[in-house]
Amino acid sequence: MSEAKPGRRDRRRPDLDTVYTINADGSRNFLHPADVRGPWQLRKNLIWALLIAVYVLMPWIELGGKPLIHLDLPGRAAHLFGQTFTNQDFYLAFFLITGMGFGLFVLTSLWGRIWCGYACPQTVFMEGIMRRLERWIEGPRAQRIRRNLGPWTGDKVWRKGLKHALFLVLSYLIAHVFLSYFIPVRELLKVVQESPAAHRSAFGWSMFWTAVLYFNYAWFREQTCLIVCPYGRLQSTLVDDDTVVIGYDAGRGEPRHKGVGEGGDCIDCFRCVEVCPTGIDIRNGLQMECIGCANCIDACDDVMTRTDRPRGLVRYDSQRGFAGQRRRLLRPRVYVYAVLGLAGLAAFGFKAAGREPFQANLLRTSGLPFAIEGESLRNLYTLHIQNKTDAPHRYRIEPAPGAPASLSFIIPQAELTLGPLEDAELPLFATLPRAEYREAFDFALLVTELESGNQRRLALRFRGP
Repeated sequence: MSEAKPGRRDRRRPDLDTVYTINADGSRNFLHPADVRGPWQLRKNLIWALLIAVYVLMPWIELGGKPLIHLDLPGRAAHLFGQTFTNQDFYLAFFLITGMGFGLFVLTSLWGRIWCGYACPQTVFMEGIMRRLERWIEGPRAQRIRRNLGPWTGDKVWRKGLKHALFLVLSYLIAHVFLSYFIPVRELLKVVQESPAAHRSAFGWSMFWTAVLYFNYAWFREQTCLIVCPYGRLQSTLVDDDTVVIGYDAGRGEPRHKGVGEGGDCIDCFRCVEVCPTGIDIRNGLQMECIGCANCIDACDDVMTRTDRPRGLVRYDSQRGFAGQRRRLLRPRVYVYAVLGLAGLAAFGFKAAGREPFQANLLRTSGLPFAIEGESLRNLYTLHIQNKTDAPHRYRIEPAPGAPASLSFIIPQAELTLGPLEDAELPLFATLPRAEYREAFDFALLVTELESGNQRRLALRFRGP
C-alpha cells in the first residue's frame, strides 16, 4: 500500500479552521510523528503492555471449564467470568453498557480523553506497536520524510515492503486473537490448521478483520479517531473549565521567540507538533483532534530542560488552573454521571444475580383460538423451555392446582431432559366438555426443575365460542 508523499507540508502550521491531516486540495497529509521519551511515555508503555497481555491471554484462562470471555453466537449464549448468559438475558447488556458508558463520562469530565490516550485499542496497537515498528524499520521522522519524498530506490522498496509485510502479519494475529473470543482458542488453533473450505464462516471473518486492521494501521491511522470515532465530538459536552486536560500555559509561554532576546518560555521549536499523532498544535487550545496522549508534555519538558527553563509549559491542568484559579474536582455533572453509571451497573448486578436457571413460556398456537371436536372444546398451546445453565437438567410439566376438574390435558412429555443451554418446544392440548363452557377462564401450568425444585407458574386463558 503506497503512502502519500508529504511534499512541502512541513511548512504548514496547524490551525483551528482546518484539519491538519487534509491538504487544501483534499489530498491526505500523511503524518510522521517523531519519537519522544519521558515519564508519561514510560507510564503509557507499562499500561499498554498490560492491556495487550490481558487481550492476548484472556481467551486462554478458564473458569468452571469455560473461557473467561466467550461469546457463543451460534449457541446464542455468552460465558462471562464464570456466568452463562443466554439470548433471553440480552436485555442485561443495556444496563451494563449504560453503566460503563456513564463511567467513561465521569472519567472524561474529570480528566478529559484519558481513555483515548491510554486504553483505547486504536491507540494501544497503533502507537504501542505499529508506529514503533515503523520507526525501527524506516528510521526517525526526518529520514522517513526524506525517503518518502525521494525516488523508489532499493533501500526504500525493502523497507516499505518489510514494514507492510509485518503490518499484515500483525493484523492477521490480532484478528485471530479477536476471533478467539468467539471461538474457544484451543478449538481455533485446530481450525486454522484445517482447510478454509471446512470453516468458511470463520475464515471469512478472520480475513475481513485482517483486511480492516491492515487498512487502519497501514493507511487510515489517525483518521479513525478524527472521522470514525464519535467520542471526540462528545468531548465538548463532557468537559468544562474544571476538567483536567493537556494544555499550554499561554501566560508563561507568550510571546514566543526563537531563543534569543526577550519573550516567554516558548521558543517556538515546533517539537510539540512534530510528536503529535493527530497533527495538532496544542498551543492553539483544546481541540477535538487531541487524544490526550501526553506526547507533547514529554517533548516540551525535554526542551525546557535543555534550555534551562522550568518544566510544565505544556502540562495536565484545567482551564481554571491555566488562568491561575482554583479548580473544583467534584461538580454537579460528575455527580449526575456517577449516579447514572452506578444505577446502570447496580441494575445489571441485581438482575444478573437474580436470573432464573431456566426459562419457560406458554403461548397459544397461532391459528384458530379454539377447536370444536364433537362435544368437546380444545385449545392448543406451545410450551417453550430453555435450560440456561451449563449442566443438564430434568423438568416436570403438570397442571397447577385450581383448574376445573373437567379440564383435561394432553402433555406429550410430562418429563424431559435438556442438555446445557438446550431448549425445546412441546405442544400442549387442553380439553373441556362443550356443555360446561360458560366464558373464557384462566388456568395455570407448573414447570419444575427436578434437581433444584425451582418452579415456574405459567398462566393462560381457555377460550371457546
